[in-house]
Amino acid sequence: MTYEARGEQEDVIKSTAPVLVVLGGAGTGKTTTAVAAARRHLEDADERLMLRRRAAHRAGRRTRVPAPERVLFLSFSRTAVAQIIDRSSHVIGPLATRLEVATFHGFAWRVINSYGPHHGYPQPLAVLSEAQRLVGGAGPGLTYSQLVPAAMELFSLDKVRNHYDTRYGLVICDEFQDTDDQEWQFLQQIAPTARRILLGDTNQCIYAGFKHINADTRIATAMQLPGADKIMLSPLSYRDPSGTLPAAAEAALRRDFTHDALRTAATAGRISVTDYADGHGHAEVIDLARRARKDGSTVSIFTHTNVATSSLSDALLADGLVHEQVGLTEAHGEALAAQLALVKYAMGIPDSEVLRSLAIYVQATERKGNRVVPLAQQMLNPATNPPLQNALERLARDLRASIGEGGQPNVARLTEVVTNAYTAVGAGRGQETWMQAARQTRIALRHADRGSFDTAVVEQELLRVRDEALVGAGAARRAPIQVMNLHQTKGREADVTTLLLGENEFHGSEGEPYPTGSKLLYVVMTRARKRAHLVVPNRMHGLWAPLVAALRREGGGF
Repeated sequence: MTYEARGEQEDVIKSTAPVLVVLGGAGTGKTTTAVAAARRHLEDADERLMLRRRAAHRAGRRTRVPAPERVLFLSFSRTAVAQIIDRSSHVIGPLATRLEVATFHGFAWRVINSYGPHHGYPQPLAVLSEAQRLVGGAGPGLTYSQLVPAAMELFSLDKVRNHYDTRYGLVICDEFQDTDDQEWQFLQQIAPTARRILLGDTNQCIYAGFKHINADTRIATAMQLPGADKIMLSPLSYRDPSGTLPAAAEAALRRDFTHDALRTAATAGRISVTDYADGHGHAEVIDLARRARKDGSTVSIFTHTNVATSSLSDALLADGLVHEQVGLTEAHGEALAAQLALVKYAMGIPDSEVLRSLAIYVQATERKGNRVVPLAQQMLNPATNPPLQNALERLARDLRASIGEGGQPNVARLTEVVTNAYTAVGAGRGQETWMQAARQTRIALRHADRGSFDTAVVEQELLRVRDEALVGAGAARRAPIQVMNLHQTKGREADVTTLLLGENEFHGSEGEPYPTGSKLLYVVMTRARKRAHLVVPNRMHGLWAPLVAALRREGGGF
């Protein structure tokens, strides 16, 4: 795929403004254009560096020339990072190794690991999940909310500040309108002399309610920075060049449910409604997903909550649909830690560590307020639940049986026991996160099985991947079917999207015209390249009900 900049995109790429605010709607190419601008910046920086070297050579001077510049691209979610990497490969070309893509918290974690050991953050240091905090017994570490403040503290040191100031000549921030005050301050600390490209869209500011942010205020603040310039991209959508879905999404955002754009999208089959009266709508979603995959389409499925996402994921697994569960990074990370504990138990560590790790995983899959869920409590004291105790004893026997003579494990057998341990754990949901972790555990076990089995190799690899999962570092694996909650949708796209709504869902205290909630309609409806489906119950929240009624009137239903 060849990228060809058009119109205002060329202006973005050619701009040398110290601060460039780039605004555009969903699918207008903000991310890809920013990557193209990063390539132009690096090429220009390389040319200046070459001229400097030549000048020094002609003058006969021995001059220490700085290392080639790099570009930092910050985003908010791990899944968005993966998409940015995917989209940028054909644009950034041979300079790909000099484009660093990270989440805010992933970058903060990198800074802490690089400079923290010498400034009050001794190693080993772990990321402490909310589930760990609730279950208790965790070692030294930082909670998710402590990562950015800790990195900001390190940036007060001259050597840290100078290192990153010379490393990056350009810092790009995606969805910058979603930065809260602390994230905005952190963004200014990183390489303050570097250029900035800030990508935004006020229509996609869906976190205002729980992050206490105002998109218009943040954009105004950015425009007050020295040398700031602004470019508005053309509203043409590259995701849907026909403009059908973006136009319908704009109408829904304005709560104009009689607009011709909705009629056009519905009658053309670009947006449809599927009703369900019984169950949770899983059967209807599975049918739509299978039809889309039969056509070779990629599929993204959205739900309103993490609980609904996990429940749907379990239904997809039971039906044999391979998929990726997006957004439950804590459950995925703690599944890795629990599986490491099982491996170490097989090799001889105390079982109390195993029980605590399993309890933390269960807590991470449930995520019910500020209390330890019953199954996690029982995991810490299995005698209170005899069936669970029996299952755990069988698991312990199977783990010990996987170790052969001389204390060396049968890696194939140990991998099988760890993978199947989800049944013994008895968690009510989240099986896909366990299976996702099991694939990484299998790889780590194979890496460690080279001659004499080295448990330390498994521990180092799985703990690294766990921490990266929790902070949003590393690329998400790709799957043609992906399942996520609504607030994980930004920055994503698929051929076909399906939104599964439930009864009695809570969307805050807003009423008509839902000034914040309607932005969620816009974001969800602009993720699809081909078709968008809504799978709905008989009764639904007022945020969605008028849209569904309008689509039904226009014949966009099955």
